[in-house]
Amino acid sequence: MANKCRRPIVHTMENSKPSIVYRYKNALYVNLTNSCPTACVFCVKNTWKMDYRGSDLNLQGNEPSPAEVIALAKAEWAAAPFEEFVFCGYGEPTMRFEALLTCARLIKTGRAEPLPCTLKIRLNTNGLANAVLGRNVVPEMKGLIDSVHVSLNTADPEQWLALMRPMAPWAPTGFEKVKEFIREASLLLPEAFATAVEDKGIDLEKFKALAGRLGAEPRLRPKLEEGENR
Repeated sequence: MANKCRRPIVHTMENSKPSIVYRYKNALYVNLTNSCPTACVFCVKNTWKMDYRGSDLNLQGNEPSPAEVIALAKAEWAAAPFEEFVFCGYGEPTMRFEALLTCARLIKTGRAEPLPCTLKIRLNTNGLANAVLGRNVVPEMKGLIDSVHVSLNTADPEQWLALMRPMAPWAPTGFEKVKEFIREASLLLPEAFATAVEDKGIDLEKFKALAGRLGAEPRLRPKLEEGENR
């Protein structure tokens, strides 16, 4: 199944249509939005010109509805099943939190057949949802999101600002809000990971210790380079 999961998605840059869903390894990824409250220094969306390994993730303002996402996911499943359904694109998925929950709910309640209700649903996020939405949203994900991967990257609040470059409204309290999000996720969701991009300037031992104190598993991500987009 792994080889089948690497086949090209139907919506690619070759036919000039943006990819709402795209495959990577054993998962189907969902590109809900290009909006994001951060401009991370390690984000490759600009250097890769909104392309991700052959998929054009530039939605050009046309964000998909939950119904459209599920329809495309069903078609992909029919072609070749996948092991995970992952909210992750060139944007922050929780900027469309209600659409995210609706997609997950359709799957988990069995209303998205042939997608199984046991399908693992993962959220890749910068952890700023509570700050942006003005409430603790983690309890709303309980029973819908199986795994959350939060891009924390450092144990140092000043370095977090330099790496994540959040928009002004969320800069002063952003680091604490991300830690709050991770702590809540570790208590309420089956899996919670705090992730960091591998970089010589980051104290990885301090990062791992902070992740542990927050109740999350630390996970390192390789730094993507321009030549890797293939």
